[in-house]
Amino acid sequence: MSFSEAEAQVRSLAGFLTESGVKRGDRVAIHLQNRVEVAIALFAVAETGASYVVLNSRLKPRGLEKILCQAEPAAIIFDDSTAPNLVGVGGIPTRIKVGEGAEENTTPWSEAISHPHLEGGWKGCDLDPACLVFTSGSTGTPRGVTLSHDNICYVVGAIQERLNYRAGDTIGCFLPLAFDYGLYQIFLAVQSGAKLYIGDPEQVGPRLPQIMKKAGITVLPGVPSLYAALIALGRRRPLDLPDLRAITNTGERLPPSYIEELQGMFPDLDVFVMYGLTECKRVSIMTPDELLNHPESVGRALSGTEVYAVNASGERLGPGEVGELVVRGRHVAHGYWRAPEETAKRFRKRAPEAAVELFTGDSGSVDGEGYLYFSARTDDLLKHRGNRISPVEIENEACTIEGIVEASLLKRDVDDTLHLFVTTSLPLEQDVVLRQLSEILEPAKVPEFVVLMKDMPKSMNGKIDRKELLARLQG
Repeated sequence: MSFSEAEAQVRSLAGFLTESGVKRGDRVAIHLQNRVEVAIALFAVAETGASYVVLNSRLKPRGLEKILCQAEPAAIIFDDSTAPNLVGVGGIPTRIKVGEGAEENTTPWSEAISHPHLEGGWKGCDLDPACLVFTSGSTGTPRGVTLSHDNICYVVGAIQERLNYRAGDTIGCFLPLAFDYGLYQIFLAVQSGAKLYIGDPEQVGPRLPQIMKKAGITVLPGVPSLYAALIALGRRRPLDLPDLRAITNTGERLPPSYIEELQGMFPDLDVFVMYGLTECKRVSIMTPDELLNHPESVGRALSGTEVYAVNASGERLGPGEVGELVVRGRHVAHGYWRAPEETAKRFRKRAPEAAVELFTGDSGSVDGEGYLYFSARTDDLLKHRGNRISPVEIENEACTIEGIVEASLLKRDVDDTLHLFVTTSLPLEQDVVLRQLSEILEPAKVPEFVVLMKDMPKSMNGKIDRKELLARLQG
């Protein structure tokens, strides 16, 4: 689909939604599998002045119900893959169905995008909420990060300044579009004029290289598990690979061993290591040139962004000192949707006249040159026999062992033992892995047990599902 074709559908859908009663301040749920209609829908919702809520197609009915109860959408757009989730769900005045087949009290997508265009200029304001991005709350209840149009427009420009997507690029998005990392690929494609290939997360498997080659993908955003899949395939047999010029990574730390192996597979590959949170989208980006001299860093803060570490009392720490990371900038979200207590914990003002700052809950440091070093999500730090341990460090070292593809470290509280879950591309014995780890790690960091797995459980966003692993461990 061309940009002009997309724009025509956006304006027609915006006209239909407006005539259906959707207005400034409303929410519209977009519950679709990865497909081009997600992009059309979210821009159309923005045109009306309402906020879009992109929901993962793999949500279960119970999870979907929790989000819909909070968002109270005035309309919902769905397809055959998500229709079963809406059985028995009421209170949504406007329903639009993408795909074949009629639904009761539902408008077909083809009809909605054939409506006369929305007339007049945009009635909204840059500071209005543009979207809610739902994440897992600390209480187990989903919470919606509220992002304004200004938040999004500012950070897309700042990201593009570092990544430099090109009009001739084809971006391969195999991430769920409900995941903010996947969602922003739409914005970056529009910003740069690049082509966006919207893939299916289920395609991250044996056929992935073939799909990438056929689509002519030049830029690949991904989480470590996606790159682990490519590496594992490459170890098994020679691959016919696309002319990939750049990859980006966030969500979890990309082990240095992955970077080295990927650069061996793709000559002249640029690797952009990034750090961010849904609450502000992106914090820092490491350019390929900087990565050579600062391999342990996750880059410098985006333009117009300040990042620093604080101690437990909230006092700013000096260069290199580890503490909680705090972010200040135009991309810091408005807070959590209808969750004032959680908002107050993370989004704080040091003075009434000061800007809101995001207290990330992550530990790290910033050196004298402005390079950011991520230690761990505070919730992920482990205390093992009197020592504070970062799982990331041990997982990265495990991935340097020949044959190990993915690694995840967890602690079993009942006996204070560390368990390293790994997937492998070669036959390995547990005692061999432990022996090699003992040669490169301090004794307190060597896990007591190694668990060999065929596949790692994955979350809806493609990350390693640590909750599932912990449930297996505790069981």
